Amino acid sequence: MTAKVVTGVAVLAVAAGATGVAVAQSGGSDDRDRATVVRVIDGDTIDAEVNGEVQRVRLLNVDTPETKHPEKPVQCLGPEATAFLEEFLAPGEQIELVYDVERTDRYDRTLAGVYKDDSLVNADVAEAGLGVAVLYEPNDRFYPEVLEAQERAEEAGEGLHDAAVECTIPALAEALPPLEDLPAAIPAEAAGVAAALAAAAPVIAAGEALGAALDLVESGGHVVLSKAYGGLALELRKRSDVALPAAVAYQQELLAKEAELAEAARVAAEKAAEEKLAAEKAAAEKKAAEERAAAEQKAAEERAAAEAHQAEQDRAAEAERQQAEAERQAERDRERERARQAERNHSNERQQETPRRQQPSNSGYGTDADFPGYTGPRCYAPGGQVWKPC
Repeated sequence: MTAKVVTGVAVLAVAAGATGVAVAQSGGSDDRDRATVVRVIDGDTIDAEVNGEVQRVRLLNVDTPETKHPEKPVQCLGPEATAFLEEFLAPGEQIELVYDVERTDRYDRTLAGVYKDDSLVNADVAEAGLGVAVLYEPNDRFYPEVLEAQERAEEAGEGLHDAAVECTIPALAEALPPLEDLPAAIPAEAAGVAAALAAAAPVIAAGEALGAALDLVESGGHVVLSKAYGGLALELRKRSDVALPAAVAYQQELLAKEAELAEAARVAAEKAAEEKLAAEKAAAEKKAAEERAAAEQKAAEERAAAEAHQAEQDRAAEAERQQAEAERQAERDRERERARQAERNHSNERQQETPRRQQPSNSGYGTDADFPGYTGPRCYAPGGQVWKPC
């Protein structure tokens, strides 16, 4: 928060500046009031009850990081400054307000040095490293004491000057690694490139953060940073201007190498995939050929077995047929033999029963007795009593 700069009372400022004696804007001697703390607004503003009226009080000659500005984000250590003042000035605390040339600003805030137990709270905030000394003339009554407190904080490394507080410029500067920490050459393998990129990243991040903070310091747009780090900014800017571009250039080379290695890996992967696919295809074709050959061999063996089995069956059937034919032939032979034997027996019986038969007539005709055993066709003589072989 900043007080309004008013130049119309320069004469009063000169008169008061040499002696350090406060002069009220009204020209009287009532340059102080007893008050009671009502609440803390932020690191440099409180509400206090003065003569039965609650007034918004802006601490003179000290400025703390913003926490409630409508157009600015919460600044580094702003909440800590507010918490410090809340602990220091609890509601109900008795304080003394000491005024300078101008008693109010354009926002109708009361401008004062705030004392608690004879200690200037404005300077206590600066000595904690949570605020910086600012001069908005004609009000300069508390500036020297606040400035001395700020310098003690800087020497002690408190608050805004503490490199252990991540958001401070000393911390940002300390987080910027030396260029010597970066590898001297671009690695040839992917793992080395990844490691180098990881090493370059914090250098770049720290350099960018430091550069942004230095921009605020150098522009004067951030009062607290400008007052706290004005003397350090030039040295840090030189370092940042060397380290950050070098780190960014190195990162670009690494990214190009990473892309090159990624492309090579992609090509190798595609080639390996193609070779694998070709090998799998060849293996599949070989397996299919072997399976076809095996199937054909099996089919041939099955056909050969079937043919052999059929041949065996045919041979067995032929043997059975021949055996049956031989048996039938033998049976026919036995029948003929039995018939001949029966005929012989019958002929013998007739010879025994009848006298010697006469020979057939000259004509050749006769009876059955005249042609014993003949079974062929017969030619009968007229009358059908006698016959002869035809």
